[in-house]
Amino acid sequence: MFSIYNKWGRETYSTLEDLYRVETINPIRRVKRLATERKDEEEISVQSSLTNKALQSYSKLSNIRNEEAVHYASQIMKRPVITVFDTTTVTDCYNLIEEKEISQLPVLNNENKPIGLITKESLLKVLLFENNTIRHAEFESIKSILSQPIITADPSSDIRRVAQVMYDQQLNCIPITNNIDVIIGIITRTDIIHAVSTHPVITLWA
Repeated sequence: MFSIYNKWGRETYSTLEDLYRVETINPIRRVKRLATERKDEEEISVQSSLTNKALQSYSKLSNIRNEEAVHYASQIMKRPVITVFDTTTVTDCYNLIEEKEISQLPVLNNENKPIGLITKESLLKVLLFENNTIRHAEFESIKSILSQPIITADPSSDIRRVAQVMYDQQLNCIPITNNIDVIIGIITRTDIIHAVSTHPVITLWA
């Protein structure tokens, strides 16, 4: 399940398909249903034993250790999450991004609810540098350059569907929120690539 937040709070909470029915979200690329969602229970039952045998054979041939299959956002998300408030200055936000060596930050309101995303790219557009030192900021607060709305996912979301949203919307990250709208983790493109490259179950059989 996915949520959309704007400056007024949570706008919607629904499936991937319904996500793109929201007026504020325009699918950049076509959304495709996962093949696994089109299988009925009978097909899954018939194929499960074959899949297990295939996985066992693959493990032996590749000399890899048996690991728990990775399926959910909670299994690969990073935490704790570095966030900023919407009252943070442009300069302070940029300095934090540089210090932590990250590319984006979720932005919270005074109730600790997500309302947007700030990126290093957007900050650089409003900052003037001289000898690698900030000399001027076009805006005082980051409120004027937030990326809104912000899309988040549940901890139990299938990581392939999280990757699909990131691909469709050309996002570099998706925050993970719990049932009380608190950010508890974040998934970046790097996290997706790492999961796919280190977990053969995802690579071959998802």
